Amino acid sequence: MGNLNTFLKVVALLLSMLIIESKALSSLTYDVKGLKDGQKRNAELFLQTLPAIEPDQLPRYQPSILEAVQNALKALGYYHPTISMALDAKDHNQLNIQVDPGQPILIRNIKVELKGEARKNRTFKKIVKRSPLKKGAVFNSGEYEDLKSSLSTQGQSLGFFDAQMQTHTVKIYPGDYAADVELVFDSGKRYRFGEIVYGEIPENTKALIEEMLTFKPGSKYRSVRLGNLNKDLASTGYFQQIDIRPMRNRTENYHVPIFINVSPNKNYEIETGAGYSTDEGPRLSLTWDIPLINDRGHSLTNEALISAPRTELTSSYKIPYGNPLTEFYDLQAGYQYKKQEDTKSNLASTAIHKWNKNPQGWDRDLFFRIQYESYEQGLQDGESFLMIPGISMTQRRAKGGKLDPRSGYLIMSKAEFSEKLWGSDQNFVKLWGRTKGLTTLAEKHRFIGRVEQGAIWINDVNKIPPSIRFFTGGDQTVRGYNYESIAPKDANGKLIGAQYMTALSVEYNYQFLEHWRAAVFVDSGTATNDYKDDWKTGAGFGIRWVTPLGALRVDLAFAVSEPGTPYKLHFSMGPEI
Repeated sequence: MGNLNTFLKVVALLLSMLIIESKALSSLTYDVKGLKDGQKRNAELFLQTLPAIEPDQLPRYQPSILEAVQNALKALGYYHPTISMALDAKDHNQLNIQVDPGQPILIRNIKVELKGEARKNRTFKKIVKRSPLKKGAVFNSGEYEDLKSSLSTQGQSLGFFDAQMQTHTVKIYPGDYAADVELVFDSGKRYRFGEIVYGEIPENTKALIEEMLTFKPGSKYRSVRLGNLNKDLASTGYFQQIDIRPMRNRTENYHVPIFINVSPNKNYEIETGAGYSTDEGPRLSLTWDIPLINDRGHSLTNEALISAPRTELTSSYKIPYGNPLTEFYDLQAGYQYKKQEDTKSNLASTAIHKWNKNPQGWDRDLFFRIQYESYEQGLQDGESFLMIPGISMTQRRAKGGKLDPRSGYLIMSKAEFSEKLWGSDQNFVKLWGRTKGLTTLAEKHRFIGRVEQGAIWINDVNKIPPSIRFFTGGDQTVRGYNYESIAPKDANGKLIGAQYMTALSVEYNYQFLEHWRAAVFVDSGTATNDYKDDWKTGAGFGIRWVTPLGALRVDLAFAVSEPGTPYKLHFSMGPEI
């Protein structure tokens, strides 16, 4: 009996669902005609608020349908529409609604007045100026509400906490097809940032936060500055919870105290990854991150990377000396095994970096590196001990988004020095730089150019290890060639590395679909000791797919400088600059 009851309940449930579905299928649909796109969309939105109506219920719901269309048009300034409706002759579930919107209501008189400090504030004046509400324009209640909302929202954002709409009236005269609009916004006085009130935070952590403050007590209030501080604190990875808010109940003399409290992130973060690049093939990675070791902002990152030509282990210990995001020391230790083309190398190194990152200018890295390398390069083998001070400078500018900018440029440079005087095996000076730029014309046409140059001042390039010499070729230099396969060769045809390198590239992209571009390119370059070697040129075509992580690039490149013009498929991913 129990099984029978269960069966009957299931059948009843299925029948009820079937009845509901059949009713939904027989509900009226609406085909609105006679209106422009915006008017039609608004009418359809209002009709969607009605309940499901079956055809035989039309007489009862016809007034509601009529009212929905009328209200939709009133919101857009049309108070005298002519509306007729009838079931479709072929499809009785479709209601055809024919609408003539009639003559619109025009703004006859309009007064928008700013009072208080807003009267001289450019932001508020821009909001009023950009509003489509003008004398002689069709009155649109949505645009009117948008203006009110924009003024009020901007007032709260800029610290006009006492702001109010003193007057906000709209008088409609349907017989005259006219509207009179009056809006008076009084911002009152602008508040300023007051003292900072911390929660239960260690003194060292307070000092870190103070280095990152995006405002000063006494400066004009802007809520976006609190948002930026929240974002920056989250970017450090130091904190599990962040609480930043104005304490308006403790306001004194138009100064608002700001409450800040954080709780430390005590978790370890382990991340594994797998990827593929044409230069290295498949690769695996493992990262172990301790985002906050102590209340002074020290952090540790350990990383392992394994691919066919390279195994790399690195450890990085960061110590902030100012803003943890932009000013910090980075103590590094690492080991790399590399077997690429004719290079076999074991490299152990330790380094100290002093970073100063300036989003509005140059990112500067002052470093001192100590490295020991045992290697085989072609017929040569050897060992090297070097102590290398240096500096690197990077500047990046992008317009239209960081991951897929419309225009911009990237400049990278590095200078390294070695001297026997302080314990190195060899004296040398190494300079390297790369400039890359892009621009977009007429929305769909993108042009990308790249120039790269390097030079080493030394009597004999064979006296320095492969990690210091120049090689070129691959995804980022000369496509159509293997990674670091272009360099002078020894008597047995083995690569030995070079004292100089130059690489040039021009590329054109055409956007044929949203997020998709076709590309053609020409790369050319050389790694040489005297610039008497032939330049190597690669040319080809490819596809760009713009993803949330940057552009995925797939290129078919031909080594046009080689006999038989061999080709190579290249994959790469990331922002262009």
